[in-house]
Amino acid sequence: MKSNNKIWWALSISIGVAAMLALALVVLFWHQSLPQNSPILQEIFVRFGHIILVICLSLIAGFGFMLARVFRTAIIPMNQLPEEVELIHSVNPAHRIQIKGAYGLMQLVEKINTGAEQYEKMEKSVFDRVQIAKAELEEEKNILAAIMAELPEAVLVCNKEGMIILYNSQSKRYFSEKYTTLQANHPADVVDDSDIDHRGQAHLGIGRSIFGIINENIIRHALGEIRTKLKKNEEDVTSAFVVTDRANRLLRAEAAPILNPERDFSGFIVIFNDITQGLRLEARAEFLLRSFQQKIRHSVASIKSAVEIIQTYPEIDPSREHQLKEIIHSESRSLEQLIQRESKETFKQTRNQWPLVPVSIQGLLEGLQKIADERLEIGLTIEPCTGICRVKIDTYAMKLVLLFVLERICTETGERQYACRFSEDEDFVFLDFSWKGAPIKIEKLRQWESMQLNFMKEKMPLHLKEVLDHHNAEIWPYVDRQEQKRSCLRLYMPAYRPQEQESVRHAAILPASRPEFYDFDLFHQPGQSPDLDKRLLKDLSYTVFDTETTGLDPSGGDAIVSIGALRIVNTRILAEESFDQMVNPQRDIPMSATKIHGIDHAMVQSQPTIDGVLPAFFKYTEDTIIVAHNAAFDMRMLQTYENRTGIRFVNPVLDTLLLSAIVHPAQDDQTLSSIARRLGVAVINRHTAMGDAMMTAKIFIRMIPLLENKGILTLGEARAASEKTYYARMTF
Repeated sequence: MKSNNKIWWALSISIGVAAMLALALVVLFWHQSLPQNSPILQEIFVRFGHIILVICLSLIAGFGFMLARVFRTAIIPMNQLPEEVELIHSVNPAHRIQIKGAYGLMQLVEKINTGAEQYEKMEKSVFDRVQIAKAELEEEKNILAAIMAELPEAVLVCNKEGMIILYNSQSKRYFSEKYTTLQANHPADVVDDSDIDHRGQAHLGIGRSIFGIINENIIRHALGEIRTKLKKNEEDVTSAFVVTDRANRLLRAEAAPILNPERDFSGFIVIFNDITQGLRLEARAEFLLRSFQQKIRHSVASIKSAVEIIQTYPEIDPSREHQLKEIIHSESRSLEQLIQRESKETFKQTRNQWPLVPVSIQGLLEGLQKIADERLEIGLTIEPCTGICRVKIDTYAMKLVLLFVLERICTETGERQYACRFSEDEDFVFLDFSWKGAPIKIEKLRQWESMQLNFMKEKMPLHLKEVLDHHNAEIWPYVDRQEQKRSCLRLYMPAYRPQEQESVRHAAILPASRPEFYDFDLFHQPGQSPDLDKRLLKDLSYTVFDTETTGLDPSGGDAIVSIGALRIVNTRILAEESFDQMVNPQRDIPMSATKIHGIDHAMVQSQPTIDGVLPAFFKYTEDTIIVAHNAAFDMRMLQTYENRTGIRFVNPVLDTLLLSAIVHPAQDDQTLSSIARRLGVAVINRHTAMGDAMMTAKIFIRMIPLLENKGILTLGEARAASEKTYYARMTF
């Protein structure tokens, strides 16, 4: 409740109490007087009653005036004084107390302001020293940033929950298609959801999950493989796989663990290389090679025929012999030119290689057995093998190959029980699946090879045949007549025989003391949890936003003309990951609104409509707490588009207006500008969506320690306290 309301309520109650006391005294005097005096008293009240009433009202008014003066000069200033002092020592040393009150109170205020000046000087001195020390550390951070930025590979560093804590510019190129590409060619253009999913703001960002940009199954598989290698103390503890980015580029990825000094798993690094061009060159090289072979065969056949005729018929006519020699010469010259041309074309580029790593067939099948049982309800019996049976493969791709084939055999035959055996010879490893039902026809198998490789919700952007060809592997059906005529399907791959020591990427070991040139505190941050109310305010991720509109009546047809937003992670504003987009409201913008935010119809005419912008903004806010000033209005504006776009914002919401009423309940002015000035935040670009969002973000960060001082530490506590404020009962 506002302080003015408190004053008048207290004053009214005091006057009422005073009147009741006066009335009670009159009644008591009347009843206690002698009977013989009653006529005299009656006469007095009749003749002088109005004078007595005036005197009583004057006394009551005087009492009320004195009481109000006491409230204004003593009680209210004393209530405001702790809030003002807290502002000085908590968030804004430059703040000075401006309250008015009694003489003694003003002397106290003067002493506090004098102390605040000394405190500000001391703070500035300490700040300057810290800045000098930070400058040296900042230089080291800049060196790291420069190295990261110039790396040709895309690099993502994540904690063990998959939260991104570091990325470089190459990662943004692969995984972040900025929402600004939503620019419509015409104001009436509408971008559908599928378009937004491809071109909207990607999930890449500090504090976001890597699962938003890379298939979770692939990452989980890679991490499982890494943990298995760590348990076995293998030297190479990496996992390699292939993914596609939002532009359908094929990326070679290699994941490596990050271990703490106790060698516990603390996070992981993923390094990406674009192999799209390399694979295209490889495919072209293969095509050229086939064409090259056909031309060679034709030339060699012609030369061979001419030579055989000359050798068979030594007495051949000279003119005919000359013709044959000309054929030999011509074909030889043509062959020479072909070799030179094709060699130059084929080998001028080096080939990029799809990552293949050596693995044991036994380990691959053990993981396959579990998945087949749990997800396909297929019984898979693995027969023992005495050989080593190691192959060089992409483990994730080959797992999908085997699950894909098993699923289709089961669909085709209806069988649920399979035996699996593997063996090897000098050159190849053989993997056999067998069952009692009907065999698979070769025609059916070739159909499968032309299908995209997928298993349930897991898939790769390649056909089965393409994956097999890259592994130099083949699948053939046959019937094992020695095993009671069991139907079989055989996969054979080249056996892996290490010829020399291969380069391996070792685990990155963090030093016992944290490096000073970057901050990896997010390693210890818990992942996103359904139980957000129990999370500390300082540990959460936030989207702070503001809207500019055509007016203040969402229900009456007013629309959004601009959305500005910033992200806060680990109590740090990520200015590089901002969202700033004007919107075509598809209606006139009143001059009264333009005077406030400066946006007119000409400025938004070529901008996308809300149908294109809102899905991108929805993605931007994903897995964060929404923060706004006077959030009731901005959220109501977003809600007006629910039926139109199908998008509903269900994020928890915090309102800096309500939070300010919690930390400064004695303050009457809770506007954004007033709060900013109290907390020492510069008022810049007021009434622009991005400017107000930036101001709100800085205000919110400075409010967190003030809330903590009041015992409000978690999201749930902040929301509960907000609901109890006066402003929470206001609606739009």
